[in-house]
Formats: sequence, C-alpha cells, structure tokens
Amino acid sequence: MFRVCCVAFVLGGCHGPAVPAVPGKGGPAWVELTSEHFVVWTDTSNAHGRELIQQLEHLRQVVLGVAFPNDTAANGKSFVIALRDGEEVGAYIPEQFIAYASGDGNPARRPMILLPADVDGSDAHVITHELTHVISYNVIRHQPPWFAEGIAGFFATVRLDAGLENVDVGQPLDHVVQSLRYSRPKSARALFACRENICMDEMFYATTWALFSFLANEHPAELLKLEARLDELPDQEQAKAWSEVFPELTPEALDHELAGWLAHGRHVVWHFKAKLQDWPVTERKLADGDVYAARALLRMMFKREGAEAELATALAAETCSRTWSTPRRRSRSPRAPPARWRRLIPTIGGPGTSS
Repeated sequence: MFRVCCVAFVLGGCHGPAVPAVPGKGGPAWVELTSEHFVVWTDTSNAHGRELIQQLEHLRQVVLGVAFPNDTAANGKSFVIALRDGEEVGAYIPEQFIAYASGDGNPARRPMILLPADVDGSDAHVITHELTHVISYNVIRHQPPWFAEGIAGFFATVRLDAGLENVDVGQPLDHVVQSLRYSRPKSARALFACRENICMDEMFYATTWALFSFLANEHPAELLKLEARLDELPDQEQAKAWSEVFPELTPEALDHELAGWLAHGRHVVWHFKAKLQDWPVTERKLADGDVYAARALLRMMFKREGAEAELATALAAETCSRTWSTPRRRSRSPRAPPARWRRLIPTIGGPGTSS
C-alpha cells in the first residue's frame, strides 16, 4: 500500500505534469457528486465518479454495520476529493502514502478523504481503509496511530461479492501476509511509540493489522473495552488505556503472544449477509474557482506552501464554492489563515491519517 511518487511542480500556480490545468484552461472537467453520506469532488470521468460514490456508500454500509452497528455518530456527510490518478494525489501528500483520511479536524471542518480515482478492484482496500478512518474517528475520537491503522487495516479486508449480497471480513491482504511471512513484526514498544510518518513503514502497517486482528480473535471483549477507554482519554494520556485493559500484556509479553498467534493461532474470517442499496446522486459542475480552492486546501494540509496563491486565484475567479463559504466558527489559533481568505477555508485543523 505504499507508492513513491516522483512529482515535479512549481508552487504558486505553475504546476508540473502531475497536476493538470483547470477546466477553463483546457484541463479535465471537475464535478461535484452528492449522495446521502458523501460529497465527492473529482476530475475523473462522470461515469467513474458515479461508480465511486456508490462504492463508497456500499462500503460505508458494511463497515458501519459490522464495526459500529449501534452507533449513529457517523451519519453526517464526508467530503471526498478523488483526483484522477495516483500521480496527481502524489503532488500533495507525503511520497510514501497513496491516500489520506481525516476526521473533522481539518480546514474543511468535516470528515475528509483524499484518494486516487483510478483504484481498480484489486486496490479497493485503499478506499475501505480510508473510509474506516473517517467512520472510526467519529465513534472513537482519540486513537493512537497504531490503533487507527490497525482498525483501518482490519476492515480494509472487507470483500463484497459481485451481487452485493455476501460480505467477508478478516481475510488478510496478500501484501500483508508476504510482509509478515518474510520479516519479523515490529516490537510492541516500537509500535506504540510510533507517531511520525518516518516510522510508518511497510512493517508498521503489517504489524498494526496483526495486532488488531489478534485482539479481535483472541480478546474481543477486551478490545471493546480498549476502544471505549481510548475514546474517554485525551491524546496525551492514551498510553494508560492499554495498561488498564491489558495489565498482564506488557510490551514484551505482547510480542511473545502475537508471534505465537501469527505462527499457529486461531484466525476467523467473518461472513455476513448484506442488503445494500444504491443511493440517489445529484451532480454539479465545478468551475475553475472551485478547483483552485480544492488545491489550496490540499496544499494547506500537506505542503503548507503555495496555498495563498491558489486561494488568491480562486477568489479572483469569483466562483468560490459553497462548500467553504459558511464557516461554523472562527479560529483564534495563530495558525488561522489570513482574514482575506478565511471565508474560503475557515481554520487549519489537526493532522489526519495517511495511508
């Protein structure tokens, strides 16, 4: 699930080949597609965009129904920017990632996903992974990175049959199996201490899947207690949650237990019957100002350079989107954007989760 993108672009409006021109200058058309639970902005084809938003709705039904069947906290709309391919996405996010998800702690002030629209059936787990982040952050508001990636990796294994009637959850992805077969998992101490992108390598993701799957199979009741405790504790006190719920599983003991489970433990693949529905979708053509605003948002969230120039261009186009025009509150943070474009993007929020 890692990709290294070699992207060349010049900040401030003159983009390299990975970032196409806006529609008014010969670039691909952009469209806004809206369903019951998603608003998708995309420069892929209209037909593919409609397929994508239905896929998002179907996977949302599955993940929410399996992971949080009694919770209504994720009933709002999520904002999705689906760029045409991985190279265009790679112009914004750190090079080792191919997609991004965030709760509402971002400039858009709503749950958000950035992903490449060209994912095919073999890469559907990318969509499910990011969608799980958005759903789970609405229910478990405080998550250390190992837990966030573990739960997302676990539900990235969701498989729907062609008839959208049967769902399997828990069968590990091939690349995860290969990683764990030929390399040792990261130690629990390293896993729990990892909070920066630099340590989130292939084995980090494989080990977080293994740990969450181990807990789901061997300690399901304690896993539910851990989720509840994480939600209660502030970020700076989350280390307490593990020791409170698993007092006997020290990091060293956990390493031993996890290695044993991976070697010869019980592993369940859950099977469910599904009754999925297609959702009505409305569409709106996006203008150049909307595209510049979306790119400014992405620059602000990741590169932190060039956003002001993009916003100035968006404002000059006089077509700023309604998506950004009604901020819920103004931030007093010193990181808030300049007043002249606060109307467009009201506040810079906290980090999301890259995958």
